[in-house]
Amino acid sequence: MRERSFESVVRRKVVVAIAPVAGLVLASVVAVALTAGGFVAFGAALSLGAAWLAVVYRDEIFSRGDRAGNYVIGLRSERVVRDELSPLESRHFVRHDLSLPFGGNIDHVVCGPRGAFAIETKTRRYWKTDLPLARRRAKWLSSRLDHHWVTPVICLLNREFEPFQHGRVWVVSASDLREWLEARRDRPVDPVFALRAL
Repeated sequence: MRERSFESVVRRKVVVAIAPVAGLVLASVVAVALTAGGFVAFGAALSLGAAWLAVVYRDEIFSRGDRAGNYVIGLRSERVVRDELSPLESRHFVRHDLSLPFGGNIDHVVCGPRGAFAIETKTRRYWKTDLPLARRRAKWLSSRLDHHWVTPVICLLNREFEPFQHGRVWVVSASDLREWLEARRDRPVDPVFALRAL
């Protein structure tokens, strides 16, 4: 099975959301062209058919648009955190969008002299259900790193607060993330070993 990056998933969601709207617009354009070409009955039938589909599937069309919008926001948030972590790359192994064999991904992995971290990005808030997910992903990463401890982290983009622990997961604002990582004193992980392991 081919691994898909989060960016490719977002592109697919956007295409799936846009396709019905594009189809309706195309049907309207064709209906107008048919009417202008003297095929009034065909144009009216196509126009009415497109309008009926738009009404019947309205909720699904809006729902797809909302889901695609959420994915785009998530991708933008991950890019902000990626930029925040980029200065660490000189002394750490830093990887983004690490696909997992059981589905999903770890948004950011940092391994180096301050320890190993599995970082999940959230834009405004996280849910209680995100905590066991973050721990499970950190545990999987630990198994790949010879059972070296991996700290699970949720990074919130649009919130400012002091880092805190919730359900054995650290919650850190994006503006504090790099400084918090550099202040940690966990057992070091050789970046070359992490590169080979992952």
